[in-house]
Amino acid sequence: MKIIQKYIGITTAIISLIGFTACEDNLDLKIPYPKDINFNELTLDRFSYEIPSAPFTVGDNKTGTITVNVTGSGINYSGFALSNKNFRSYPWNLSPQFAPPGITEEQKQQSIDSTAFSVYTRYVNRTGNYLVGKTTGDNAYFTLEKPSTIEHVLVANTTYNYLLANYGSIYSKSFDSETQSYLIDGAPVQNPNIPNKSTDYYGTFSLPAPGNVNAIRLSGVQVLARNEVGIPAGEAAGEAALAAALAENPNLHPYWQDRAYNDAYNEAYDAVAGEIHKGYVKLTIEGFLNGTSTGTVEVYLSVIKGVDPDNPDHAFTLNDWRKVDLTSLGNVDKVLFNMSSDYVDDQGEMIYPQTFCLDGIRFQ
Repeated sequence: MKIIQKYIGITTAIISLIGFTACEDNLDLKIPYPKDINFNELTLDRFSYEIPSAPFTVGDNKTGTITVNVTGSGINYSGFALSNKNFRSYPWNLSPQFAPPGITEEQKQQSIDSTAFSVYTRYVNRTGNYLVGKTTGDNAYFTLEKPSTIEHVLVANTTYNYLLANYGSIYSKSFDSETQSYLIDGAPVQNPNIPNKSTDYYGTFSLPAPGNVNAIRLSGVQVLARNEVGIPAGEAAGEAALAAALAENPNLHPYWQDRAYNDAYNEAYDAVAGEIHKGYVKLTIEGFLNGTSTGTVEVYLSVIKGVDPDNPDHAFTLNDWRKVDLTSLGNVDKVLFNMSSDYVDDQGEMIYPQTFCLDGIRFQ
């Protein structure tokens, strides 16, 4: 009896082992190992960035292989740079209170670059190396060694764009509602994301947009657009209402004169201005296969309430990495990135930089 039990036990163990192995094989088939391209295989000094001199290839047989495009050099590059910077505040060197005496133009540009090549995240960035895409000239793209479906990518704002969209080129405690800009000679304020709360580190801060433009915060773009049509309409309606009230009663008390004017002004302003929904920065991701577009995916990097037709209540500036599903593009051999905004100059060019951060490319 003991011998029979012994062989039964051995047989059971063998069957269990076979079953366990079969389950493992089945799991391997159903749950493939995640395949992410994260650029950490590339050598880069800590807290630095690099603009490659030519397109470069990353990935391997497990993750897949892509070739990342770049052209030009310095601030005139187009395509993708490599970075691991994570500076999230206004540059101290561009503050009237903290700038060193005799600061040079080169030093000023270096201070701007400290934000232009930094990813903005809520907490310390943990993704290591990532790409900084500059979308001018349709050069911000990568190609795939083998056509594949991309499950998702991670995108984020640069610190440059985050600060401009949230506060503008100037940041202080004093705000001019007419220009929708903070005042450089205004009351001092704490530099964003600086943990030291000592007033010794309070000041006014500056960060010019490309071309040394004084950009306003994105919410101000909508206010100015509404004022442009709303104020003239309100003034015309208010004057007409006041004239009608005085014609009916020449001795009308000043309080009711103001009331007649203001009521008509506000009604006319709201009717015209309420139709204007402006203020966004958008990233468009387009797939290609054999030179033919397979579709696009759009993601807002910053948006004002009422602008996104699908989500009219959304109002945010992206402050961390966001996963963007690209499976709808299908099989692709090229992925192109472009940026757009309705905050533009007289030539229709974006006021904010045409830059964003990219990481975590996963093939399906």
